[in-house]
Amino acid sequence: MRPASAKTQLGFTLFEMMISLALGAVVTAAAVSLFSQGVDATWVTSQRAEMQQDLRAAENIMMKDISLAGSGLTSINGEDVPLPSTLGSPIYGCSTAGCAPNGGVKYPCVGAPCSPTLYPIMPGFGLGIKPPGSNTTTDLITVVYSDVNLGLNCYQTGAFNAIGNVITFTAPTAAQVATCVLPSGLAYPQALNNSVNGLVPGDVVLVQNTQGSAVGEVTAVAGPTGNPNPGTSQYVITFANGDTLNMNQSGSANDLTKICPPIAGGCSTVAGNIQANRLLVITYYLQNIPDPTGATTGTNILYRQVNGQPAVPLVDNIANMQFTYDTYDSSGDLLNATGDGGESLGISPNQIRKVNIAHLTIHSQLSGTRTSLMATTGYQSFDVQTSISARNLSYSNRY
Repeated sequence: MRPASAKTQLGFTLFEMMISLALGAVVTAAAVSLFSQGVDATWVTSQRAEMQQDLRAAENIMMKDISLAGSGLTSINGEDVPLPSTLGSPIYGCSTAGCAPNGGVKYPCVGAPCSPTLYPIMPGFGLGIKPPGSNTTTDLITVVYSDVNLGLNCYQTGAFNAIGNVITFTAPTAAQVATCVLPSGLAYPQALNNSVNGLVPGDVVLVQNTQGSAVGEVTAVAGPTGNPNPGTSQYVITFANGDTLNMNQSGSANDLTKICPPIAGGCSTVAGNIQANRLLVITYYLQNIPDPTGATTGTNILYRQVNGQPAVPLVDNIANMQFTYDTYDSSGDLLNATGDGGESLGISPNQIRKVNIAHLTIHSQLSGTRTSLMATTGYQSFDVQTSISARNLSYSNRY
């Protein structure tokens, strides 16, 4: 008998191997493509979430400030304070560290004749920057309200100096503490020079008595350290000329000398029943920061400027910021969505009842062209719009 054939199939043929390699390459390419798209989708989603979070945080701060406009100013007739202008118009949005666009903004002067005036809301229509690549000039907005976190109104205002630009504040006695407004949890007002929220150069202070109301910029603060002693601790606040905001113009009309007419030896007797509060003059504006690499676009940053203190950046990559205002004309008719709050028509900003954020736009930090999913859309962006009631103005001026 002949033995059976022992033939066996060893390996693949060349044709089978080529088919296997081709199929493997297709599967691998598909897997890589899916992975790449997953990475791209994760990058896009995280970038959108970051943009939305940053924009909402900035919007919430802005809405809070706008809703408080005029708070604490209801004791002033008309809720506005005329400012001195003999040495030039006072400005806002400025500090020793830098200024808003155009080197600071002059206070509104509405009607004729007029003087620069501090209002609870001051529109800055078309006073901002024109971001690189944009045809739209951005807006500014400034709101003013009283600071309730420092018990300045609890202190006795004693003697002014002879020219009316230095005021001495004396700590109240225990019996007077109940008559002033203090933050929750405090039984006695803080020292006016305390390191947390005390007065510092650049702060704006409103001073009132039977002579009227006036504001000045703090240029120096002197007084004892530590907790104040009731009835004895004294703090000397100086409002010298040459201040950053040009508010102090001693001897000029509407200066602090309106409250304290200059007389020999000071005017504490003449100026009795003085009340003082720190104001928060808050300006929102955009500034373009050049790119250190030499790129022409730079970075647009939304800043929040308080009094004469250095501006604080809130969020990067804001592409546009515009406001409109709902107000009343001189006949009491509604004017909706005006860009300047009616200022060009001679309407006082005190008539504003609602502030509309027409556009607050943010774009992504990186271009979408870096991903396969965003190959034709460039930067991502979000735009929010909302309306905020200026409740303090609306209520006090309308009811």
